[in-house]
Amino acid sequence: MARTSLFPKLRTAAALILVFFLIYGTNRLDKHHFENVQYIMDTVYEDRIVAQHYIYQLSNLYRQKMESFPASLNETAGKDINRQIEEYIQLFSSTKLTSKEAQVFQLLEKNDQELRTLEANLASMPDDGLSEEHISRFRAKADMVFENLDGLSDIQLNEGGRLRNIAQDSLDTNSFFSQLELFVLVFIGLLVQAIIFFAPKAD
Repeated sequence: MARTSLFPKLRTAAALILVFFLIYGTNRLDKHHFENVQYIMDTVYEDRIVAQHYIYQLSNLYRQKMESFPASLNETAGKDINRQIEEYIQLFSSTKLTSKEAQVFQLLEKNDQELRTLEANLASMPDDGLSEEHISRFRAKADMVFENLDGLSDIQLNEGGRLRNIAQDSLDTNSFFSQLELFVLVFIGLLVQAIIFFAPKAD
């Protein structure tokens, strides 16, 4: 008789333990997905939105350089633009770069350095020494810089979209397991109710 009355209690205890481990496991899974989404949000802001801001500022500075050329060669304003460009390039280098992004960024640094060298050479010439060929060389190199900036901007958009998809997949998975957890908890709750109220009673 004692063994008969003990068996329903063991089944109830086993069901409660199962509920505990289910809730614990789901909690750990939710924590993992939350941390994953949090990491992606931080990455999108720090390495994509902020990086896009740097690209925008660089584009404006190079455009100012183009519009004021060749007068900017011997002006303080032109030197100030170069100083700002150097600062934004340094800031951009501190963001997390993908392999493709690093390649394009290296090209940007190379073309920027060559543009500065060309500017220094042109600035040493007399005012009437600039020919159409010199101006064309300057504009061609500046166009390469703009092409690099466009490439970096496209990468920000593509990477932002990729990270968004990863975050969405994580949220969808979390939503699925939350619904599964609810169904299992309801099932176990009904099972426990059945064990408690419909367990055979000892004579």
